[in-house]
Amino acid sequence: MAETGDRTRCLRPVLFAIVALAAACGTSNGGDLAAPPSPTSEPTPTTIVASESSTVDAEFDDVASPARTQLDWIVTVLNDGAQVTDAEIDERFSPAFLAEVPADQLAAFFPQLLDLAGPPFTVERFEPGDDGLLAPATAVLLGADGRRLSVEIVVAPAAPNLIEGLLITPTDLEFPLPIDIAAIDERLSQLGPQSSLGLYEVTSGDCTAVHEIRTDSPIVLGSVFKLWVLAALGVEIDEGRASWDETMTVTDELRSNPVGDIYQLETGTEVTLKRLAEAMISISDNTATDMLLDRLGRPAVEAILKQIGVADPAANVPMLSTGNLFALKYVADPPNASDYRALDEDGRRAMLADLDEAVFAWTRSETAVEDVTGSVNVDGLTIDQPRDLDIEWFATAEDLCRTLVHLSELADIPGLEPLASILEINPGGGLPFDRDRWPTIRFKGGSEAGVVAGAWWFERIDGDRYVLAGGVANPDDAIDMVDALLPIASAIELIE
Repeated sequence: MAETGDRTRCLRPVLFAIVALAAACGTSNGGDLAAPPSPTSEPTPTTIVASESSTVDAEFDDVASPARTQLDWIVTVLNDGAQVTDAEIDERFSPAFLAEVPADQLAAFFPQLLDLAGPPFTVERFEPGDDGLLAPATAVLLGADGRRLSVEIVVAPAAPNLIEGLLITPTDLEFPLPIDIAAIDERLSQLGPQSSLGLYEVTSGDCTAVHEIRTDSPIVLGSVFKLWVLAALGVEIDEGRASWDETMTVTDELRSNPVGDIYQLETGTEVTLKRLAEAMISISDNTATDMLLDRLGRPAVEAILKQIGVADPAANVPMLSTGNLFALKYVADPPNASDYRALDEDGRRAMLADLDEAVFAWTRSETAVEDVTGSVNVDGLTIDQPRDLDIEWFATAEDLCRTLVHLSELADIPGLEPLASILEINPGGGLPFDRDRWPTIRFKGGSEAGVVAGAWWFERIDGDRYVLAGGVANPDDAIDMVDALLPIASAIELIE
């Protein structure tokens, strides 16, 4: 894990795309508080509430939701001195969350929040989100010392509404200084041997480079590849072969991992393509992604790469689903990454077809989450260690610029307007962008152990448009997501 000095860091569980959030943020003094990020998780903005022993703003007293109940408990813990037992944590957090961020680590984490802001806390703002589903519940806590904490929380839709995602950050998160291209390059190079960044001005549909760092090298994408699934869905709808209100049925075969809204739905539940797309982008829901990939078909998503103009589309053929990736790299049962790597394209397609038809290990029993995430894979690596970074999704920074331009052009087509709003649900990963200057931000991030990537579309108040894309990969060490995204995102400050 990369060092952070005394700066606040965000901690994510390793579990493949654990909702959009997963662990919390605290002040690091060199030691790790939780597991590093995993394939396809990403940061987002924030919020929180209080309960009997805490001070609550009366304006929000009538707001009730499962997320509010869990937030109440968190604020009570903070206002009571942040001491909490493992048993209390077990009653509040999902098994999938605790498999990656154990109860003892969470218990040790809560007191550290009091170094960021002092109790008692009052609630300055509360937004329940989409009943804790597609949009996390968010709030801002004001400490007695005038400092603030921002909190996001995602809870399971079914009782007892356990916490599946949690992000707590100080509101004074700032870009590292100095902000210049050489300093950004130096920081990215410290995080991993593979790094790339591109900042582009978008004019008449073309990407014109403003600043570039090793843009000839592809970025390991994690969940950023879901932009291609969204684009393929847009084409399918535009050509009349699908519609936003068309439904798909939740099945065990298409469940990816046990975190996220769609995984939690009962088998047989009908879900619209629009809701699947919203979940895939806003909270990086992997089951939603794999359902859409199944509906569209691999060839359709592979074809979109050529329409976009991705420089090396063959690097993503055949197109992996999230479940495929996890099964090959993170589960000890064969087939494994080495088996896949040895095959030609036809052999790989046949292997993925077999994996598509199988029920993923997590759905086999109530304890399957612990069984899978607690194991080592065939190479003897635990789940929080980087592995097999050649089996992923890949694109250059300019490819990602073309992708976001393509999505923008699709969103201008009548009937495809939801593409823009879907990309704006999570507007920029909770990073300290100047929203007065950049009123429109679209974002997709991704990660796995050893990988962090992000792609942003910015529209300035004067109408000028820019795309920023970058990533870091380290095959030997996990990378803290915020450590990597902050210097990448800071490049937008180079625009005058």
